[in-house]
Amino acid sequence: MASEKEQLISELRRRISNVEPLPEEPDFATSEETLARYLKSRDWKLDEAEKLLRNTIEYRRKTRPLHSDCVWCHDRPGYHSMRQVGFDEVGRPVIYSNFAQAATHRNTMEDSICHVIYLIENAKITMKPGISTWVFIIDCTGMTLNSCNPKLGYGVTQILANHYPERLGMVLCINHSPVFHGVWKAIKVFLHQNTVVKMKMIRSKRKIAQTFSKYFSDELSDWMLAEIKVNKQRPLPRSQACFWNGPSDTGSHDPRGCQSYVAQFIETFPLNSRVPMKRVHKPHPNIVDSLAGNVEIVQASPDEIRERTRAETEAVTCSDSDDEIQDGEHDLTISEEFQIPHDAVHLST
Repeated sequence: MASEKEQLISELRRRISNVEPLPEEPDFATSEETLARYLKSRDWKLDEAEKLLRNTIEYRRKTRPLHSDCVWCHDRPGYHSMRQVGFDEVGRPVIYSNFAQAATHRNTMEDSICHVIYLIENAKITMKPGISTWVFIIDCTGMTLNSCNPKLGYGVTQILANHYPERLGMVLCINHSPVFHGVWKAIKVFLHQNTVVKMKMIRSKRKIAQTFSKYFSDELSDWMLAEIKVNKQRPLPRSQACFWNGPSDTGSHDPRGCQSYVAQFIETFPLNSRVPMKRVHKPHPNIVDSLAGNVEIVQASPDEIRERTRAETEAVTCSDSDDEIQDGEHDLTISEEFQIPHDAVHLST
């Protein structure tokens, strides 16, 4: 006899069967993996899961995320630094970002959502059977409220909660400052507790190394520690600001990702895959541009230079202390333009 959860999956599949399949993803709505994720995200409440899944089907039909691309990065190389760099020990894609590397420190909801959708849709292509979640590493070095604030964070999280439920495996936030702590404090009250516990904030060099060793291979751990270290240099080395290019010297640090990821997904990337016959994983948009030899050359504007200087000034030095920032310590005053609307809804996992 089928278990109660199996019965719920079968019933949700039956209810969704009258929905027109997505042309490029005909099995998306009826696959067991999708059905189970949507039910789990709604605590196995059938009506709520059905509503959420129907909304996602129409969202994907309208936005066609399989064709997503980040025009902001193509037009302004390095507009976003977030990129896949490897996999954790169980095979989950690892996505890394560092605010100091970004070409701009003024992000909007539109450009942030676009870039994240591009990354996670392409990360899905690299996931082996049985893997359904991903890992984010947020290096807060160089973070300002213009580049990450409660309103922006809530908007991106809302899209993920509504249309990519139960996809988040873990978030490692490192080198976090009082600015990030204030942003997190404002956002987390709107999140499901299951999401909150997936956030791990780490400040000390010792704990960062221990955490990487726990979840990542030696290869990825070594790459991450090297990447974090060099991204703290002031001024930021050009090789890190132009993280889409491979190293000029053999054996030098490669900011595009760990060696195994680079070998499997960058060095073998087919340059005609912008419109592929078969979907292939696309790395960061500027890595694709660099491989094709058509990265735009753009001079930093006075505003960008001022923002970068400010970010470097406010950068947090990785501490040897294991003490975390406590609630009430360094309370942050957030202007109204960056605040989450008072009528915002609480989000699911």
